[in-house]
Amino acid sequence: MHLREGSSVQRYVKAPALVLLVALSLACASKPPETGNQPVALRPLERLAGQEIVVLPVQYLSWTDSLGWGQQVRDRAGFLTTMDDQIEAALTARGLGQTWTFGREIARASKINSIIMRDAHSLSAEWLRGRVLDETTVRDPLASQVRGLVGLKGQRYAVLPIELRFENRAGMGVATLRVVMIDSRMALIKWVGEVSSDPMKTVSPALTASVATHFADLVVAP
Repeated sequence: MHLREGSSVQRYVKAPALVLLVALSLACASKPPETGNQPVALRPLERLAGQEIVVLPVQYLSWTDSLGWGQQVRDRAGFLTTMDDQIEAALTARGLGQTWTFGREIARASKINSIIMRDAHSLSAEWLRGRVLDETTVRDPLASQVRGLVGLKGQRYAVLPIELRFENRAGMGVATLRVVMIDSRMALIKWVGEVSSDPMKTVSPALTASVATHFADLVVAP
């Protein structure tokens, strides 16, 4: 009898210990393995990489900046055209040259069809230089202008670089490009964002080339 009672006590002591051991094992098993990898940066326009997209010309260069860089640009139209070419080069280098249509080609087509189409360099996009939210309706005449230009290639979506501006950051200059993505059929803004260059000391082609590189980063990895 004495031995039976001892055995009974031993069983009741071991049971909670066993439950605790199982609980600890499950907790350890459910904890995800730790890795040293950083989270993968999201590319907000990566879903466009497999589609046919129109990238319209950059529309505006800001006059006002504390660096005075805007006043240093004598040929503003030529400066923005260079920006268009750099965007095309950056995206073409990442494999989008065959499926995307870029500013220079769209501008050429708009001049050929100037009787029925607005010059692609002077769209009615002034109101987009301010704060714009996703899913905003694109107002006419811009909606009709974008629809006509995108329709040249039978496409639907346009990426419209609105304005390039210069900013002073810790004594260095940065160029920032405001960009919107438009669904031309629905006349809706589907995405709004800004992309900045690396900091530099002077305004130069390297500054805008840096913007173009980071613009391409929105879509596809280098």
